[in-house]
Amino acid sequence: MEKKDNKAEKHKEKGRYRALAFIKGPSLAKEKDVEISESEIPTWPYLIRKEFLAAIICTIILIVWSILLDAPLEELSDPTMTPNPAKAPWYFLGLQELVSYSAFWGGVIVPTALTLFLLALPYVDRRPDGVGVWFARERMGMIILGSLILAGVVITIVIGVYFRGPNWNFYWPWKGWPGPY
Repeated sequence: MEKKDNKAEKHKEKGRYRALAFIKGPSLAKEKDVEISESEIPTWPYLIRKEFLAAIICTIILIVWSILLDAPLEELSDPTMTPNPAKAPWYFLGLQELVSYSAFWGGVIVPTALTLFLLALPYVDRRPDGVGVWFARERMGMIILGSLILAGVVITIVIGVYFRGPNWNFYWPWKGWPGPY
């Protein structure tokens, strides 16, 4: 019994181990052995049961939807004729749009800056203020910055999908493309 007490004391002196132990400061995670207050509901089984039920319902809806509706595919590819415009899949159209302006900025600088920003984000904003609160005033700067980045990505994708025509020229969606495209 005495050995267990010494081990517990040494553990308390060193501090708790966490997944990100190399980050100094208090953890936002709650202790497992802390009493649950009246206003809290345990995750297991209440939340997990609801999430599992939601996943099953979404899966059933997607299966029925995929059976009833055909995918909007184009005709079979012809190796002798390249389509004009040759567009990337929708999730890469934002990058294709940026590369059409400048290959260096759109293909190197912007993707590298976004990747470095996302990698550094957990180390930049480590304040526990407003954690778990939607649109907390303490986090308004990061919310605005994230919204601007997301808006830029969505705008470039929309331009690539709806506003680019033959030879990657700009066309309004309600105007017809010239030629037999």
